Formats: sequence, C-alpha cells, structure tokens
Amino acid sequence: MQETPLRFIPLLVLIAAFLVIAGCTQPAPAAIHATPHPSEGAGAPPAQVSADLQHIIDTGVRNTGIPGLQVGIATPSWTWESAAGNASMITGEPARPGMKFFIASVSKTFTSIAVQKLAEEGKLSLDDPINRWLDPALVQKIPQGSTITIRQLLRHTSGIADYDEETILWQELADPATAVPYETGIGQGINASPLFAPGTGYEYSNVNYLLLTKIVDKAAGMPYEEYVNHTIFLPAGLHNTTFHRTNAIEGPHMTAAEQINGTTEDFTGIYVVFDRGAGDIVSTTSDLNRFHRALREGKLISTASLADMERSSPQAAQTEGNITSGYGLGYGVRHDADTNITLAGHSGSYPGAFTYWYYIPETDAFITVHVNTQVNGSAVASEIFYPLVQYIGQ
Repeated sequence: MQETPLRFIPLLVLIAAFLVIAGCTQPAPAAIHATPHPSEGAGAPPAQVSADLQHIIDTGVRNTGIPGLQVGIATPSWTWESAAGNASMITGEPARPGMKFFIASVSKTFTSIAVQKLAEEGKLSLDDPINRWLDPALVQKIPQGSTITIRQLLRHTSGIADYDEETILWQELADPATAVPYETGIGQGINASPLFAPGTGYEYSNVNYLLLTKIVDKAAGMPYEEYVNHTIFLPAGLHNTTFHRTNAIEGPHMTAAEQINGTTEDFTGIYVVFDRGAGDIVSTTSDLNRFHRALREGKLISTASLADMERSSPQAAQTEGNITSGYGLGYGVRHDADTNITLAGHSGSYPGAFTYWYYIPETDAFITVHVNTQVNGSAVASEIFYPLVQYIGQ
C-alpha cells in the first residue's frame, strides 16, 4: 500500500474524481430531470449483471491495491449490494455489504437540504446576510462578514478559508478521549480569511458548513442534529445513519486506516464533532442511496429547491473538452457529452475513507461506493468507479 501524508483530499482536488472545479466562469450544467421510478424493494439483478459488477470491483481492488470497498447500486429494475477486499487493513476482516462508514463531506448535502427546508418553511432566506443569524461577536471577526450571505456559504463563495484539518486530526489521534470542538475549526478558518471578497471567487471550505449549522440551530429553534433527524433521517427512512458523536463506530464497519511514515494509523476512533455539518455523519451504502432517492423524488425539498441545488455558481462552473461540471448548494453536477452520462451528487474523504455518492439521470440509477483509503484516488476512479458508472449509465 502506498503511503500518504496526513492530509485531507477534498472532492474537488482529486483530478480523476470528477467535479474538478477551479473557479472558472464557464456556464454551469443545466438542471437535470428524470422521471422517478422507485426501486425500493426491487430484486437482485440478472445473474450476468451481478457477475459483471462483481468482476469490476474484485479486479479493481486487485489492480489498485486498496484494502477494500463496498458498493450499493439501485436502478428502476434491481438493487445490488456487494463488497470486495478487506474492511480493515489492520485485522484483515473481510468487507461485507451493510457495514457502516464515515461519509465525510457527503454530509454537506444533508446540511444544504436542512437550510433549504428552513427557507421553504419561511424561517430564513438563502440571500439573508449571515449577520442576521450568527452571533454579532462572531460575525465581527469574519472579514466582510456583514456582506456574506447564506447562499455564499452553501456555494463556497464566501471567501472564508478552511480549517487546518491535519492539525486537528493529529490532536484527535494523540488524545482520542477528547473531542476537538467545531468552534476550533471556525476560528482557524476565520484567522486565515479572507481568500477573496464575498461572491467573487470559489474555494471549497468546510468552515462554511460549520457556520451553516449555527444558522440552522437558530432558525429551526432546535439543534441542527435534531432538525436534520426530523426533516431528513426519519422521512427518508434512514435507519443506519447517525451523527458521529463518539470515538467509535458501533456494529460492523469499515476501518479508516492509512500507512503514514511507515506506521499504520487508525482514524476510525476519532471524534468528528470538529466537522459538524461538514463531515460528521456515519451511514451505509443502502441508506445513502435511499436518501438520494428521497431527495430526487421530492420527498425532502421541492423540485424548485433541488434545481437550485444543482445550479452551479459562475465561480465554480467549468468546462474541459466535452465535460461540464459545477458546484451548487452542497451538490455538484458533471456531464460528459462523449458518453452522455451525468453524475449528480457529492463525494467525501477522511484518512482511510473515501465515499462516492451519485445519481445518474439518464438511467435513473443511484450509486454509492465507499473505499477504506484516500490513497490511489485516481486509480480508484478509473479502475472502479467509472467502470461501474459506465456499466449502469448506458
């Protein structure tokens, strides 16, 4: 296994992991639509399809050298859950379908939906300045804080810098019994700001979403976690999805470990309270596909709000050859004109964990892939994720 420095590799940095957005000003992909065909309860795929999919992931694990992975796919005709390799690079335990894992930045879509739900309820507006909702003493510390809007936080166009994740993670590893509070990351981001004037650039920053949870707390009149549970977890039927508020994942799970400087470091036991609203959820492939289906079918927010989610900011939209991509409100869209395949969703990463969570409107298919390493991201995309997408997207 290739070693890696302890460094966060976000969605938009992995060149081969798509949705590569660099602040260009090309037009964003248009909103996508597909007639919903619920596949909840659909049976297994034909034997040859199942064999083909299993061959892709078995071969992919072998060629990339990753410890293991889980895959969940839901189409209008069938659902398929499988795994390959090991759930733990430490114990060698086999990976099995249904195991829990850190979803990391896929959590941002939950936060975005919560904010939009509050907007639909008339409790806030996405164009409200953040000083309407955040403590005045906090806003005063944010450069140009009085001009930043909720929409700019959602789009990562606020100019607020990210936190120092490497420092936080080392602190968590050194003292696994003590959670680093999310206010620590907020302070780090503010101290490194501004990156640009609000609304003039794009820079992916977890701190934007940490601040959004504070806004949800106040606008909802209850903690962010409680509001998301009532408006997303329960309506979508997410029975194996939780906010991670301990330093252990209960039940069968994928181990998040990496080889760093010759030593195997286990990140499974870290608290992720520091990433509140930006990467603090544990889930399964089936729950994530169920969540995505509920979103696409209008069970969580309106179709108008979903279209707003899909609409990239001009600062984040990009065109490279025949591929257009963009980042909207905690949600990204990428379209490849050569294959006529669109991917809508998000991905997330921690050391020892990388999750792909996407919808393919052309075939009304949902796919979640979780690999228990950050290493070899380009190879994982080209050897595993894209072959699966091409197989179910045609």
